[in-house]
Amino acid sequence: MDGNSYNNASMANAGLPYDNINWYDIDGQPFGPASKFNLLVLNDANNIVDVEGPVAVGGSFYSPRGFSAGFARDKSSRDANYSPDLVRFLVGGNVAMSEPLVVVGHVVAGGGFRAGKGSTYLIGKSDKADQIETLKALYQANGGSQYWTPSDKGNHYLISSYDVPRYIPAGRINADVSKFFSDAKESIGNYKNCIENLNTNGSVVDNNYEWILRGNDPVQNVFLIDVSPNGLINKGIRSEVPQGSTVIVRLKTGPNAHLQYGLYGEESKSDRTLYVFEDATNIYMEESSDIWGSILAPQAMYHAHPTGGRVSGNAALGSFAVNAASGFEFHYYPFAGGVMCQAAAPEVEEQPVVCPECPAPPPCPTCPPPVSCPTPAPCPTPPPCPECPEQEPCPECPKPEPCPVCPVCPECPKPEPCPVCPVCPECPKPEPCPVCPECPKPEPCPVCPVCPVCPECPKPEPCPVCPVCPECPKPEPCPVCPVCPVCQECLIKPGVICGCIWGCRCGGFHDWDVKLYKRCNDTDTLLFCVRICVCGCFEFAVPYDGCYILKVRLAENCSNTFWCKPIITLNNIGVASFMID
Repeated sequence: MDGNSYNNASMANAGLPYDNINWYDIDGQPFGPASKFNLLVLNDANNIVDVEGPVAVGGSFYSPRGFSAGFARDKSSRDANYSPDLVRFLVGGNVAMSEPLVVVGHVVAGGGFRAGKGSTYLIGKSDKADQIETLKALYQANGGSQYWTPSDKGNHYLISSYDVPRYIPAGRINADVSKFFSDAKESIGNYKNCIENLNTNGSVVDNNYEWILRGNDPVQNVFLIDVSPNGLINKGIRSEVPQGSTVIVRLKTGPNAHLQYGLYGEESKSDRTLYVFEDATNIYMEESSDIWGSILAPQAMYHAHPTGGRVSGNAALGSFAVNAASGFEFHYYPFAGGVMCQAAAPEVEEQPVVCPECPAPPPCPTCPPPVSCPTPAPCPTPPPCPECPEQEPCPECPKPEPCPVCPVCPECPKPEPCPVCPVCPECPKPEPCPVCPECPKPEPCPVCPVCPVCPECPKPEPCPVCPVCPECPKPEPCPVCPVCPVCQECLIKPGVICGCIWGCRCGGFHDWDVKLYKRCNDTDTLLFCVRICVCGCFEFAVPYDGCYILKVRLAENCSNTFWCKPIITLNNIGVASFMID
């Protein structure tokens, strides 16, 4: 079988439609509809970096880095995996990530949601004319841009979170994700119990470096490897069975299973190999290992190797934890099913009790009057159902304060009038030239003398040019009125104190005791106390009026160092007075 072609064909139908997230049993398939998910975790999971197929987490998912899901190994056929309706990242609780989430498919969460900017989901196109309007309604988010819209990439749409984190709230599509995971836990648990009661029909050959599983059944071969109570699985596992038959490996390890070998199973048999951890509550991958086959351990917490490793198959786990720097991955080789396991005995319906007929009276010479059957006592009247207690009315949200009134802009001062230009003085009239005196009559002489010539009058100087009046200064512009700030929507929920612990500054894994006290007259009264393993969230409901103190301490069973300090974020402080210690 071509592993790539098989994987790509399976990926095209992997996941569940967003309008039908319901659990249903499949005959011969222990994983039920979860066979369409690469990984099913019934409780919390953290720090996974990459899963090839879809992922379903019943609790909350936390990671200080990015995460991708739904990408097939063969990039050339990746566009065949686009789907218009399949959910490929389903979380029942909260999602808290510091870096982007990238999924080929839809994202649905039942609790709060936070992911890094740049998160994108690749959605296939359908033949519906209103698909893009449907996507807008599914992924609308409070506080988002009014211009946001899915991007058309030709053969698919792109849902981007450039403005606010976007996802599909479970309530928006009427999905009861809590019931989905509770039904999954019950169904998978029933199949696990049934498999544990199967008789083994194959032998296990133990040599120095591997267990060889030998069976002759053409349909189903069951093997038992018992390494209890220390739980050391320090050898490889290889099967020699007829081609196409199912390999079921029952593993008895005690409470702690330790994977200390590099390879388990074979790629050619990965879709028909099932590892069932019967009694382990913790599975530690202490060697960076490749596991070919599916894992059925709904009761166990899986601790992945801190540097890497992978599981190629389906995995149904109770919880999952891995170091934030690990490169551990899940690859999608779905289990083919076909497990032959006797069904649970059907419940026997109680038959109603039929009253026996009264016996006929014995014959006698004189027939006495027949004795009538006693009248049965009437059924007791059931007591009336107690009235449900009246619920306290929800506290009203405090009304937001009115926006401040913009101040009235002062009138601009009128500019002073320009000074009047001075009137130029008239030029002085030139003085008249003097009148030439009459020449005296010459005394009689032989020749009269010539009269002298009068000099010309000097030309008057030109009038001075009037000075140019200076321009009046332009008045300064009036100040612009400030824009009133937009009143933000009240995002604080009154009466609720909630937040999350993301780990310890020392980088270790500790348990934390989170306690909430109420202070009154210098007396602290303990109201709530919860324990958080490594990381997780807390939420307390208290009256709005009051003074409260939140104390976070290492659990008593944890060693304390100078560097041990919790990393805390507070999501909602809806009380009048609050302190943290």
